[in-house]
Amino acid sequence: MTTIAPNAHVYKLLTILCYVGEYPMRSLHLLGSKEVWRKLILKHSQQQDYRIPNKSVRATCRLLIVTGKGQSKSVRISKAGLDLFQHANPEAVFYFTNNYFRHNHAGEAKRIDRFHRVAEAVAAVRLAGIETCPFLLPELQMSAIRKIVPEDPSFYISKELKYFGDDNINKISFSRVTGALFYPGGCYAVYNSRDYLMIWNGRGEYKVRDHLTKIARMNADTDEVTSAILFGSDYGIAVETLRSLSNYRKPENRFDSIYDYLHFLPLDPFGIRLLKILTFPDWKENLLDLLFDPEDIAVDTGTFEYDALENGIYVISFLDSDIVRLNRFAGSTTGIEEKTAVICFPEQVVFVRKIVGPRVKIKTVTLDMVEDALADEGCDTYE
Repeated sequence: MTTIAPNAHVYKLLTILCYVGEYPMRSLHLLGSKEVWRKLILKHSQQQDYRIPNKSVRATCRLLIVTGKGQSKSVRISKAGLDLFQHANPEAVFYFTNNYFRHNHAGEAKRIDRFHRVAEAVAAVRLAGIETCPFLLPELQMSAIRKIVPEDPSFYISKELKYFGDDNINKISFSRVTGALFYPGGCYAVYNSRDYLMIWNGRGEYKVRDHLTKIARMNADTDEVTSAILFGSDYGIAVETLRSLSNYRKPENRFDSIYDYLHFLPLDPFGIRLLKILTFPDWKENLLDLLFDPEDIAVDTGTFEYDALENGIYVISFLDSDIVRLNRFAGSTTGIEEKTAVICFPEQVVFVRKIVGPRVKIKTVTLDMVEDALADEGCDTYE
């Protein structure tokens, strides 16, 4: 007999499914050990005996349902599982009932893909130790300027961003945004390209950025949302994303016109560790202080964007994985490549070389070194 207790893996999975709707089987590694989660899902998609601790509730049922084939294969909570979980976490079941109960989870491919993109973003952000559960986070509002979001980083899924104001209009329709990540001093729009090139809806994403800016001003004491995080399977997707810029007929619809900064994070342990850095208060200033002497740090660089001038070499940091900024830097180095350099992590070298060409110098620092330095600065994330 399985006990559905708050510290159990199955309890955590059921809670996640209640606010993401369903989860892709191909991405179990983002929950932890892929094999552990695969075996757990297989077990609970068959008839089992269950009990709820501290209650006289027992049942025999299938908690989970596995649907779809291949890359579209999903796990979701069953009707019997909902009825049972109601006794353990009624708030979670209430959220599911209000948001997903009437959805056809086995619907068209685009709908399933959206469910999966949001679920993967949630899993990645959770791995970084950031709260993602809607009913455990303060409810966002638009009635007055108040500090609503927690002091610690928090992620609000796209469903929590849809309706604000009296018109009851879906403000993020036709957008690919999966949520908003608030951290001390800022907010990121979060996207997930998965393992294919994401087609940006320029007008839709402009509206999303403006909508998030209004939400951030009212709830997070943040003036403007100018940065986005783009998850993807690996840096090959980042290369395709930058190369796709030439495909846009209208420059204003390009993602680098919508967001000034686009931080690409691979959906792997390295990307999760980068995400922690990007949610550290004043992370930009801390990274510059870590990498450069104060007298070398650039000020008012004009149209040529770089971070420091060291012994006549123009240097930019790619430790934040900002592909838009790196692309602008690469476009400005023509004719002076030997006088430029990029600092990055070893995991980023192949990508950086493809973007900046063969003559720009590449210097590396390890992620361990950066994390240790941030920990010395008092970053709670690394304690």
